[in-house]
Amino acid sequence: MLKIVDHILAQEILSKIRRKGIDSVRFRAGVVEIGRLISYEFINTMEREPVEVETPLGFAEGIKIKNINDVVVISILRAAIPLVDGIMRVFPEAQCGVVGAWRGDEPPFRVKMDYIKIPSLDDKIVIVADPMLATGNTMNTILKTIKNYGKPKRLVLFNIISTEEGIAKIINNHPEIEIYTCSIEKELSEEGYIIPGLGDAGDIAFGKPN
Repeated sequence: MLKIVDHILAQEILSKIRRKGIDSVRFRAGVVEIGRLISYEFINTMEREPVEVETPLGFAEGIKIKNINDVVVISILRAAIPLVDGIMRVFPEAQCGVVGAWRGDEPPFRVKMDYIKIPSLDDKIVIVADPMLATGNTMNTILKTIKNYGKPKRLVLFNIISTEEGIAKIINNHPEIEIYTCSIEKELSEEGYIIPGLGDAGDIAFGKPN
């Protein structure tokens, strides 16, 4: 399942964080807000059950979100840190996992993983957060790896910008996945960056490493 988050505020924030020369503070703040807005879009798909609430003047019908305490959010370091910040504001009781993964600089962009810390995923709603889905090679490897930690009830991917190529690869290899993204773009550079994209999200958010 593929969902484009076309909420007007999410699209305005995306337009702002794309701008060349944006500073790290404003970029991180924008990514946090997009994480929150994608989460609102997703939470509307979760099961609910009726409850009765006693008010100061009587009783009212309400709802309770089922499984809201069964969410696991997996952060793909380092670019996803502000995105996860926004997600956790909607799911404050969620468990967290961390994956340190990066791709090589040249084709075929081989994936390296040097740190994985993930709780059991059995029967959980698992949200994997990574701002950019480019070729899909890195995310495909990550998803295969995290499946070793249990069988989720739902497996969900939150991106800000994705490509047609990346989406096709992920859905082909993980047909059960649900993908939420704010933009789908067609072109990739020779270095594997999305065009027009927004650049390297990790470097913009936290500075370019030496």
